[in-house]
This record gives sequence, structure tokens and C-alpha cells, in this order.
Amino acid sequence: MKKLITIYLIALSVLTIASVLVLRMAWPEHYPSLLFIIPLFYAIMLGVMVWLKRMNEKKGRDRSLFFLSYRVVKILLAIVLLLVYFAAVGTQLLPFAIVFMIYYLCLSAIETVLFMKGEKKS
Repeated sequence: MKKLITIYLIALSVLTIASVLVLRMAWPEHYPSLLFIIPLFYAIMLGVMVWLKRMNEKKGRDRSLFFLSYRVVKILLAIVLLLVYFAAVGTQLLPFAIVFMIYYLCLSAIETVLFMKGEKKS
């Protein structure tokens, strides 16, 4: 789990720096004012992942159940965040959604690969 958290935080940091630099330098007129919400959301999702993992281990359930429950919670919260952002802000929707989906896909790929490696070991 420590390896997952470390790699997740490194990927989150790299994505945050890259997205800010690209949007500030290459597309400054479309820089979303609330871009910081995206890395904050995924940092919170890391906490949710750790909490679900502990609950799963405490109850002695299958690891795949943890992974599926985490994915469901993650996608539902992502949809809620996007809907709230779109309703509340109403500007810079496309850049925000694109950056959000890039984060989602990259971090989901990392989670999946590390989960599969963990399953092979056990």
C-alpha cells in the first residue's frame, strides 16, 4: 500500500505541475480559475482509497471487492464534482473537463497496474 501511495502522489504531483505549466503557457486565455480543485479531489480520493482498504482488510474481504468499491465511489464523486463545477462556475468548462479526465485516466491506469501487481503477489 505504501508503494501505491508513493507512486500515486508522485503521479499527482507531476500531473499538477504539467497541467499548470501547459495551461498557463500554451493556453493562458482558457486557464480555469479553480484548477486547484482537481489535484485536491484526487488527494481526497487517495484518503478514501486508504480508508476503504483498511475497512476491507478489517472485514477480511476479497481485494477485488475493495478495488470495485473504490472505483464506484471514485466515479460517482468525480461526476458530482464535475456537475457542481459546471453548475457553480459556468466558465472554462472544456479545459477543466479535459484536465480532469486526463487526471482520471492517468491515475486510474496507475491504480489498475499496481492492483494487478498486488494480485499477482498474493
